[in-house]
Amino acid sequence: MRKVLVVAAFALAVLGMLAPVVFAQAPAPKVKITGLFDQATSASANVQDGSFGRTSDKEWYARTRFRPDFVFEVGRTKAVMGLEIDLTYGQVGANAGGPSKNQTAGSLGTSGAHPGTTSDAALNTDVTGVIEIKWMYTEFDLTGKDSLMPFIPVPTVARAGLVPFGSLANYKVTYANGDFAGLSTVTTFDPTLSLKLAYVMVEDEVAATNRGTAGGGLVITGGGAAGTALAGPTGKTTRGNDFAIIISPELTPMKGLDIKPLYSLFYADGNTTTTARRSAADVHLAGGTTAAAATYDASRFANGSPSMHEYRHTLGFDAMWRMGPWGLDPTLYYQVGTRDVLGQNTVGSAQRIETKMSSFLGDVVGSFQTGPLLLEVRGVYSSGNKAKDNLAKRISYFEPLDLDTSYYAGWTSILGLGVDYISGCSGATLGMCTNVGYDRYGRGQFGARATYSLTPNLSVWGVVNPTWTAEKVDTDTSVARAHITGDMQGDSRYIGTESGIGLTWKFAPNVAFDWSGSYLNAGRALDTTEVLNGVPTKRKADDAYLTSARVRLSF
Repeated sequence: MRKVLVVAAFALAVLGMLAPVVFAQAPAPKVKITGLFDQATSASANVQDGSFGRTSDKEWYARTRFRPDFVFEVGRTKAVMGLEIDLTYGQVGANAGGPSKNQTAGSLGTSGAHPGTTSDAALNTDVTGVIEIKWMYTEFDLTGKDSLMPFIPVPTVARAGLVPFGSLANYKVTYANGDFAGLSTVTTFDPTLSLKLAYVMVEDEVAATNRGTAGGGLVITGGGAAGTALAGPTGKTTRGNDFAIIISPELTPMKGLDIKPLYSLFYADGNTTTTARRSAADVHLAGGTTAAAATYDASRFANGSPSMHEYRHTLGFDAMWRMGPWGLDPTLYYQVGTRDVLGQNTVGSAQRIETKMSSFLGDVVGSFQTGPLLLEVRGVYSSGNKAKDNLAKRISYFEPLDLDTSYYAGWTSILGLGVDYISGCSGATLGMCTNVGYDRYGRGQFGARATYSLTPNLSVWGVVNPTWTAEKVDTDTSVARAHITGDMQGDSRYIGTESGIGLTWKFAPNVAFDWSGSYLNAGRALDTTEVLNGVPTKRKADDAYLTSARVRLSF
């Protein structure tokens, strides 16, 4: 009997020790929804056209945006799905209502609404099929305790799927912003040191896209069909395996100072997205622009040959320093690399050329806070190419990975994005909010902004931004800066001066009203040339204005 009691007691003790593990309940799942509703309206003149030399474009329109994030949590693991819906008030094109209504999937997004607006809503609304997927990722512990790899002691949080860039590469928007498909990790060594990594899948080659009819200008050389041209490259649709790698540690060497070094590699086969590679016109390139498939040998592959490679390296740092009322946010990047293109050499024959890439970007913000008054200044300089430069041989303009149209946002509304983040930064700005510089010519800019808080819920601001290019712009060119007439020589660096005023009023919990008004005094660098009745005619750039209002509900 005693033995039985001893065995029973021992079994009970073991069971008691195992119970916390065996019978421990999993954390309760949680679902959280955050996001915003925007109702915005804007009126503008000479802003939306692709040229500041055509003054007939005027508009007053309104739109809505719904941007929810659904967060599903179980313990420390999360799954996040971010959606976006953008609609214009009223029908603005031949069709409205989204696919399965009057608008087809092919015309969706091209109904006449602003870029960034999915569709428009006519009478009875009933807009269908316009939900955009922004984020769809899983966040989990990769290393550290209770992780996928617990044998590595330092904690690492990973995200896989459709992921926001956030602060993976930079603090202010200068190199990588928006969203991407791929994997990111954040490893925390201690509160003053962390490491952020990202693998960005830009374009991918899947099975069968590298097969099919060669064609594309090839000619049969033997047999009875000798001399017959093959069909176009209908089968080989591959865009190659394009990707980027981001390596960015974060250091806090002293209180108030954060430093973020960056190394990033961008690699591309053949043609690639214009988000990562600027479209710049040049007569020396086989396709006429840096974004044309023919520039990367489209004779056998419809989207350019995957044997044409680009290696682009970006090195530098971003930083934030705060000391009492003073602030300083410097950013400096240097970019170097090579790109294979089909272009013209000095005697004009088309051949494969290795383009040398070398450029830099400097962007510094300084601030001073005294009571309710915040004073800020900002200086930007980015290198560029001269009008006569052969872009098949040398590229001197800086190219970010993805800025999602947000460079210099909040400082300008016409040359960048402001309160209505869809109305500004039209095609006439030639990449100033997506690729930093103005076309191939780089950028030089000085901004000064003052913000005064009348109450904790009401602030007013004013800003002025004179803007130039690093190299003189050839104005004997089209709105896309394709050469039309005369020598390829620069004429002017002065883009113009944009001035603006605005206010923010938080008139209810989680609800804010924003208003801004901006005016662009256009400079000579925005002049263009058009062929009218067979005669090249100079179009002098005219001034522009934009005023916007927005009510935002955040939840």
